[in-house]
Amino acid sequence: IYVTGGTGMVGCNVLKVAIERHQAHVFATLHRWRPAGPQDYEHGIVDLHDRDQVLQSVRAFAPDAIVHCAALLDLPLIYRDRALGWQSYVESTRFLTEAANEVGAKMILISSDWVFDGTQRMATETTPPNPINYYGLLKVVAETLLAATGDDWAVARVAGVNGVHWARPDLTLTQNVGLGNFAVAAARALGQGQPFTVWEGEVNTRGTLTLASEIGEMIVRIVERDGRGIYHCCGGESMTRLELARATASAFELDADLIRVGPVDPAEASNMRGIPIPRDTSLDATYTAGQLAYRPPNAAEALAKLRQQMETGEI
Repeated sequence: IYVTGGTGMVGCNVLKVAIERHQAHVFATLHRWRPAGPQDYEHGIVDLHDRDQVLQSVRAFAPDAIVHCAALLDLPLIYRDRALGWQSYVESTRFLTEAANEVGAKMILISSDWVFDGTQRMATETTPPNPINYYGLLKVVAETLLAATGDDWAVARVAGVNGVHWARPDLTLTQNVGLGNFAVAAARALGQGQPFTVWEGEVNTRGTLTLASEIGEMIVRIVERDGRGIYHCCGGESMTRLELARATASAFELDADLIRVGPVDPAEASNMRGIPIPRDTSLDATYTAGQLAYRPPNAAEALAKLRQQMETGEI
């Protein structure tokens, strides 16, 4: 399996699951941050904006599948530099799809619940996307390009990603306007006996909690089962930010009385000003569960496993 963005949250979990649970031979592309010490996977610097580099790298590894996890998650940056955003999401997908077609590999694109506008609770795999911000638009364009040009393809939409950052375990994960890292941030604050303020206002107020390692499991199942089309690789339960904070306190046996509700941090609000945020991005994964013979964990199950991973360092 050839994984782009192998040192990101989703990418490093795909790597760990593929290698440890499925004994896969993996190559990971790196960008700015590089892992220290020996690794149990091959890796190399690949500029995903450079067609020739992408083609040469994929040809050399000759994978059975490519999993495109790399993402530019700085929303203000892609609004300031739309060409960079287009290169990062659309052109990279174009080059990787071309490479996959050439070597006969399955091409899997990691997409997002933000392809929806936030008004369609429990959107299914067949619900037409209708993004309200540039990030969501780029994901939809990449999905459409892959479906139109890929010989063997799948889209894996993820949501509310929380987990251990195996590539960078010391990285401090903080609350943002989405639900990614939310439970980890809440557990860290409450575990230190500090109040945790659940943001309200211009934020993703409801979504589907997804354990990052379970995304890895679903991705490998798509490969092993030769799955094609659109999948919702997410958890089995949606909830509000406040419900998720309380569920996190319960799972980690922490003091829920330290949970507060308040406005978005002023610095984050200023940084995100003018960028529309979808309110309810909850996903329905019934079709995906049937196709992959996989039962998405509910929030309590996902949070219990997250605690186990954080405490033991094992998936």
